[in-house]
Amino acid sequence: MPAEPALPPDDAERIRAHMNDAHADDLVRYADAFTSLTDVRAARMTGLDARGMDLAVETTETTQTVRLSFEAPRADAAAARSALVDLAMRAREQTER
Repeated sequence: MPAEPALPPDDAERIRAHMNDAHADDLVRYADAFTSLTDVRAARMTGLDARGMDLAVETTETTQTVRLSFEAPRADAAAARSALVDLAMRAREQTER
């Protein structure tokens, strides 16, 4: 049986920090587009692995942790970045409708 893809922890942490520092607006769009939560005020990436990400999403009423999965596992930083860019483009399309 082949090994499960794993995103290196250092890469995951670097990407997580970058997303929170430079792309907070995209994280909010992810929550708006890909969850059932309403009135999203803020979102922070709290985890990232080969299969997806965890977001702490703040709404007007509460903060909830949600899991967003990638379409396929991502085993390196370039593949994770590609998945995040794709999600950002899809989220923009959905939230601009």
